[in-house]
Amino acid sequence: MGKNKGKRSHTKHVFVQKKYRDALFRRIFNEKPVLLELYNALNQTDYDDADELIFYTIDDVIYLGYKNDVSFIVRGTLNLYEHQSTLNPNMPIRGLIYFGKQYESYIKQNNLNIYGKKLLSLPFPQFVIFYNGVEPLEDNKDYIELHLSDAFICAESNHLTTNAAPRQPVVTTDMPVSDIDVPDSAAQNTSSPISTRPCLECTARVYNINYGHNQELMARCRTLEDYSILIGRISSSVRNGIPLEQAADAAVQECIRDGILQDFLTKHRSEVVGMLLEEFDMDEYIKMERRDSYEDGHEDGLAMGLAEGLAEGLAEGKRLEQLHVVHNMFQKSIPAENCADLLNENTDFVNKIYSLCHAHPDWSDEDLYNSLKEN
Repeated sequence: MGKNKGKRSHTKHVFVQKKYRDALFRRIFNEKPVLLELYNALNQTDYDDADELIFYTIDDVIYLGYKNDVSFIVRGTLNLYEHQSTLNPNMPIRGLIYFGKQYESYIKQNNLNIYGKKLLSLPFPQFVIFYNGVEPLEDNKDYIELHLSDAFICAESNHLTTNAAPRQPVVTTDMPVSDIDVPDSAAQNTSSPISTRPCLECTARVYNINYGHNQELMARCRTLEDYSILIGRISSSVRNGIPLEQAADAAVQECIRDGILQDFLTKHRSEVVGMLLEEFDMDEYIKMERRDSYEDGHEDGLAMGLAEGLAEGLAEGKRLEQLHVVHNMFQKSIPAENCADLLNENTDFVNKIYSLCHAHPDWSDEDLYNSLKEN
């Protein structure tokens, strides 16, 4: 790999934008030694030559709200590390598109002949998502997997017979990315019904990096733990009604004082606060929330309408839509006053929902709705 030392590969494509935390995550882990520390922590390796790591990024990416965070090649693996503050079940679909573009670029850059008789050697793909949103992962797990195959239309609906074996249970412990079961070639070449398994799969491994989760992983990567503490302090302050700018600046000062990301924050203090403020596009967030909540609320309202009458069901759906948006803003630590202003909603209504959310953090939108209806 010596001839590639110091190189940074770039591919231009169109893919998304992300929320404020993502840019900060990229900025912190865009240094080779720091990124190698994170790679070692995930894989329980001890590589120490950061020059072996080659950045392999996609520039100007804008596609359905997606932009990659950090992509690189090291020791024969092609890695995509993505940060998410909102869990998205479509990440494997995005991963499929992303890796397809990356392999296309890799083949061209290395002058590989895909039409030849010799089997090509390609870097082993790894897709890891670092999640620190408010909503817990399924069953409050520290680790889950998202699979592309879950998005495929069931083979039975295509009039194909299927005897597909059930997927193995997802590992929910702090599992190294390198622990991967690869079927032996004999099993791979065994004939099976065409519908037994899809010809494509992409697995996104999701780690909860909110402070207090995945402690073994955090212990192996001090930088990741420090990042988790910083974001946790900001979120806690905003949740308590402190404006974002004030919360971010105070958290940065506290972290510098406590030796948390000290060198990075001392050097980039104003830049970090600017990232937190400028890259959180509230208008775009409201637009997406209104669209998504309309679909959710409209569906729920129609379901109720079957039992209670269509007109009433649609009214229920509208109310569920409002509840869904306010509930999500509470989970995003947006102060109730700001939420009411942004949605042009009655402040008392928003405060009432926020109070219920504080008192019952595990309630769903429907639980909130039923409670309001009873009162």
